Amino acid sequence: MNNELTGEPALWASLAASGVQLAAAFFLPWSDAHVAVVNALILALAGVWVALTTKSTDNGGSIKAAILGAVQAALSLAITFGWEVRPEQTVAITTFVGLMVAAFVRQTSKPKNALDLAA
Repeated sequence: MNNELTGEPALWASLAASGVQLAAAFFLPWSDAHVAVVNALILALAGVWVALTTKSTDNGGSIKAAILGAVQAALSLAITFGWEVRPEQTVAITTFVGLMVAAFVRQTSKPKNALDLAA
């Protein structure tokens, strides 16, 4: 599998965020808070993309944090747009997602041979 990024994730995320800002300025009746949270979700999803794309270089360790960050950004987005949720419910959601990610995204490590390290 090729673990090199194609394109620039930060550039694409910035383009999407600018598109949201442009749409909000001319068409969408969103407040600055709405735009900021949508843009945060866009950046979190870009982080997931980068983590998935480069997982072989860090052995999958960054995927867990990226997915949890995206879920937290999605929860913030839902709350900003009016979802009525109690704090203990958001904790339950993030805990479940964290455990689900831990169960399905395995981070394994393989010790290197001392002879290979010396060469």
